[in-house]
Amino acid sequence: MPKLRLHEVERNQMKIEDAALRVFTRLGFHGTSVRDIAKESGVSIGNLYNYYSTKEEIFESIIARYETHMEKLRRKALGPITGLFEPTELERMAHVIREIVYDNPDYWRLMYIDITEFGNKHFAGTFRSLARNMRERLGEQLEASTRNGKAVWNRGVDPALAFTAIYLQLFTYFLVEKLFGGKEHLGMSDDRAVAQLIKIATEGIWHSGGKSAHGKSGRSSSKRSKQ
Repeated sequence: MPKLRLHEVERNQMKIEDAALRVFTRLGFHGTSVRDIAKESGVSIGNLYNYYSTKEEIFESIIARYETHMEKLRRKALGPITGLFEPTELERMAHVIREIVYDNPDYWRLMYIDITEFGNKHFAGTFRSLARNMRERLGEQLEASTRNGKAVWNRGVDPALAFTAIYLQLFTYFLVEKLFGGKEHLGMSDDRAVAQLIKIATEGIWHSGGKSAHGKSGRSSSKRSKQ
């Protein structure tokens, strides 16, 4: 292959990877051949092999490119939060998460392809030690959240775990809406559903005598209801 400038190499790789992504998300990894990718990208099979040794190398390169992009978006979702468990901040984060899911559907499709065809070989690291990683990202904000005097922290709930659970729930909600065709699967608009999920996460469900489930009245009431 004639020596190409770096930007030409990157442009050609992008062309091949974009074509491969279209085919992978249509046919799956194992259902796609190198010939399919070459045809979709408009390059010869021989030229394609000048850039990639195997089909899986193309798959891995697409994921690596996406991960760099997604990390920037995750930082956008988490970066500006000042009050981690303030409903207004969580609603703002939810809007960013919605954009992440809706603007990058092929990223999630690749993840499902990886799960079904590779046993989550390429994405497993994204989910390992999520709460610990969240603690490393938001250490100071999480520490501040435990000094607000709310009883929930006195009951031994880990704020990193609590925040990660909310974060994952919001992603799950929008993934069901976008990829699984949920169409208001909780029976209400996105804004209302998100507000309800955040209310449940930050205030709980049980209330008695004007006190939340974190107070003594709420706990006593819930206990009596079970007797």
